[in-house]
Amino acid sequence: MRAILFSAVAMLVGACASSEVQQLLPPQPIICVGGPDCDAKWTRAAAWIKANSTLKIETQTAAVIQTADPVRSEATPAFTVTKVARGEGRYEITFNGGCGHLLRCVPGIGESRTRFTAFVLGEEPQAAAR
Repeated sequence: MRAILFSAVAMLVGACASSEVQQLLPPQPIICVGGPDCDAKWTRAAAWIKANSTLKIETQTAAVIQTADPVRSEATPAFTVTKVARGEGRYEITFNGGCGHLLRCVPGIGESRTRFTAFVLGEEPQAAAR
């Protein structure tokens, strides 16, 4: 009986661990080619930040989109998106976020990154309104 119980618990822990690993894997990188491709993706990046951040966008240039800093002890995320040259006319759009609350962020940064990536790549039809 103990062996069966132990096996069941081990399988449950293994299943949970494997689903956590899948959730922790970062989404595919956002690569674009200078010109219309990057312009469209950068416009979508700005639209996603505007629609999904409760914090004001403080910086928006051709290379950086940044919200206000996170409020200390609050779970509201702040975001920074950058467009970095990778050579041969290619760029990578990166997403970073953080919260003022030490232990949690709502929504989580991983979830936000996944949704941001899907939206910028055109896999999600519209930015989610908050």
